[in-house]
Amino acid sequence: MTKHRQKTQKRAHNPKAFGADLSQDKTLLRATLHGTSSLTSSAGGVINTYVPLDPSAYAGTDWADFSSTYDEFRVMGIRLRFFNHQFGVAVNGGPVAVAFDNDSSGANPGSYTAVRQYSTSHVLPAVWYTKPISMTWWRPTRGAETTINWVDVANPSSTLGSVLFYSSGLSASAQYLDIDYEFFVEFRGRR
Repeated sequence: MTKHRQKTQKRAHNPKAFGADLSQDKTLLRATLHGTSSLTSSAGGVINTYVPLDPSAYAGTDWADFSSTYDEFRVMGIRLRFFNHQFGVAVNGGPVAVAFDNDSSGANPGSYTAVRQYSTSHVLPAVWYTKPISMTWWRPTRGAETTINWVDVANPSSTLGSVLFYSSGLSASAQYLDIDYEFFVEFRGRR
């Protein structure tokens, strides 16, 4: 084989084919997004709701900053801090079931038992007189449920996962808990 032919063959197998030297931004940014909301009982004295892992719904200002800079995101975990809104007020109290559902698209749980069936569930009092209560959940990164899908920032409500709440026997239409949210989020695809 001549030297010219060897050089031609080397070029044909060169990994730097057209576009191979162009790199896509593979920067991964980890951020904590903050928000607040409250839990209020219905006219029937029930709390039956959920919080989706959609940071745009609860961390609007923080979300706007990052979603205008990056193309995709995924929520890795969430921390909730509960503050008693009814401190020292005479209202009906009771247990509040709270659970993390890693793969739901979000729906009201419907019953106390429906929330307590999750291995991630906890119970907190609707009224208490001490410091705030904190709960943190992380998405699985090992085992059978390791896939945490990337979601386009233009459609944040399509992210899976939610935190479920249920309590009954409460006073009607009373605000029970104030909640401080921390969404632990990864962003990629800097614009």
